[in-house]
Amino acid sequence: MTSLIGTLNGFFWGPAMLILIGGAGIFFTLYLKAFQFRRFGDMWKRILDKGDSDSGVSAFASFCTTMAMRVGTGNVAGVAVAVYAGGPGALFWMVLIGITNSAVNFVECVQGSLYKIKVDGEYRGGPYYVAERGLGWGPYGAFIAVISLLGIGLFMPSAATNTVCVTFAQATGAPQVVFAAIMAIIMFVTILGGIKRISAAASAIVPFMVAVYLIVFVIVVIMNIGETGRVFGDIFRCAFSADALLSGGIGVAIQQGVKRGTFSSASGMGEATPTAAAAETTHPVKVGLANAAGVWLDTVIVCTASGLMILYSDCYNTAFGYVGSGHPGLAELSGGSAVMVQYAATTVMGGFAEIFIAFMLFLFSFTCLISYYYEAETASTYLFQKDNQAGARKAVTWFLRIAMPILIFYYGIIGASLAWDLADLALGSITFFNMLVVILLIKPVGAMLKDYEEQMKAGKDPVYDPDKLSFKGVDVEMWKEINAKQLAAK
Repeated sequence: MTSLIGTLNGFFWGPAMLILIGGAGIFFTLYLKAFQFRRFGDMWKRILDKGDSDSGVSAFASFCTTMAMRVGTGNVAGVAVAVYAGGPGALFWMVLIGITNSAVNFVECVQGSLYKIKVDGEYRGGPYYVAERGLGWGPYGAFIAVISLLGIGLFMPSAATNTVCVTFAQATGAPQVVFAAIMAIIMFVTILGGIKRISAAASAIVPFMVAVYLIVFVIVVIMNIGETGRVFGDIFRCAFSADALLSGGIGVAIQQGVKRGTFSSASGMGEATPTAAAAETTHPVKVGLANAAGVWLDTVIVCTASGLMILYSDCYNTAFGYVGSGHPGLAELSGGSAVMVQYAATTVMGGFAEIFIAFMLFLFSFTCLISYYYEAETASTYLFQKDNQAGARKAVTWFLRIAMPILIFYYGIIGASLAWDLADLALGSITFFNMLVVILLIKPVGAMLKDYEEQMKAGKDPVYDPDKLSFKGVDVEMWKEINAKQLAAK
């Protein structure tokens, strides 16, 4: 099984994926005239858009739910794995791919919001809806929904769960099975409440956990500020050339940077589109901008914080033979893991740091898990979306509510390597097939951004009018209902 998963990962994460994600990010950035820089301030303002309803959640709740998925295991353990396997230079390429991935995420989130529909009184959207309604590819949409249901619901939780259990075991000495059971129970209780409870939990946890984590990062950097020249020298040298102990050259650095940067933000995978579609908004571009800001926060800021923590404190190893001197435990540590970040924090917080980082990882990973559940539920809703399939929708929903906690318990006790391989396989396969849809429907996104910017230039709060600008597959009547008051006033 491990051999098969490794072979499949070699295919999905080979040069084709690097070109697909990196190339699409550059193309979208150019096609949309570098909107992530032109509308940088506007991106962050859209996070705080208010307004929700019985059908959808507020933009802030949607953003927090999406960030719950993004700011997770990849931001801590994933960065450590990238530095171990690709050297310090991987951090440079991770930040660069984060900037271009914000364009990828913007495009897919605008598409998700534009082509959403109502099912059982709630907004539903995702890459499968976009494929069916935007391109008329019903069977392909069903295919993406199946691999999303299996990949996100059953395999993606593996890395997040395993990392939490490993770091708590490292910090407390208790067996991993104890923490696996605790996570499974908390997960089951939370997902019983559906999107409202999930978004409420995310809104309460995400701002706190990101703020506290960044404060620790600042303290670590200040305490090691004299290492700035060495750190950035290593990053830029290893980003473009090989170093006997630190890196394997530019190819390895790019591969790890793109792989882990994409894992962290999940741009192109369609993970963010269900929660983007769930947002109550007057214009799809507003949701796209908020999610683009989320990629900056996730990859450009939080991932950089993790990477610089371990580099400044010299608490990292590499696959090429380097063993840092920042903590004695590094000599016995094989492979990259969140333990590196635990060691980095101990340089300024002492022994308390290990339990602190384990707790932060629990928050990061738990919010990931509840987002994974919602995305899997949305995929299942798509597969059984007809009015006469309400019973099937309910049955699959309960299957997920029971199966995911059981799998979370299992993932908490398996080997770390298998856990990460499973998550990488899920991410790689879904992204590979979803990006075709995202690329082919770039024109509607360009038109929507132009419409949004024209209204902003005129001093108006942008409102989507489907009579003025519509595309095949858009639910015109739903959008007229959403913006009835604004359109009537207009």
